[in-house]
Amino acid sequence: MADYGNMKAITVGGPPGSGTSSVCASLRDRLGVEYVYAGRIFRDRAVELGLTLEEFSELCERDRSYDIALDARMLSRARQGDVLLEGRMIGPLCKRSSIPSFRIYLDAERSIRAERVMVRDGGNIQEVSRQMKEREESEAQRYMEYYGINPRETVYYDLVLNSTNLSVEEEVRMILDELKER
Repeated sequence: MADYGNMKAITVGGPPGSGTSSVCASLRDRLGVEYVYAGRIFRDRAVELGLTLEEFSELCERDRSYDIALDARMLSRARQGDVLLEGRMIGPLCKRSSIPSFRIYLDAERSIRAERVMVRDGGNIQEVSRQMKEREESEAQRYMEYYGINPRETVYYDLVLNSTNLSVEEEVRMILDELKER
């Protein structure tokens, strides 16, 4: 990332199924930087505790220490630089912490996101949609309580893309073009 001035980190956020992981995998390969995925860290912690993702989210609603620790870990890595970070809160937190970063937000129509999550994780579309809705509501409530931030507010981002009708390659090309302009 040395080609991008004083930028320490690139962050990618968005709701479940928006394509953040696919875009990050491609960006990691193209840029040759370390990739840190908050969702993987969160899921691994749930497994360590013997909980499903839903159960762990419910625990996080009662005990903020899990979210706060994950966010602190992501911010610490952002400060070190030369990294691609994926997570719903890392973009807004980098902006708030004045960490030089290029913050990307991806979104897509809810039905498309649900289909993507269903293909990735299995299940039926109604159950996936219900789980997504509950997860998004839980996260929004927690992040508003902790930081006064709604993770879907795009004011925190430098680039906002709707991935509904874009291929991963198109998204990556748009991101790289925007990075070159900075």
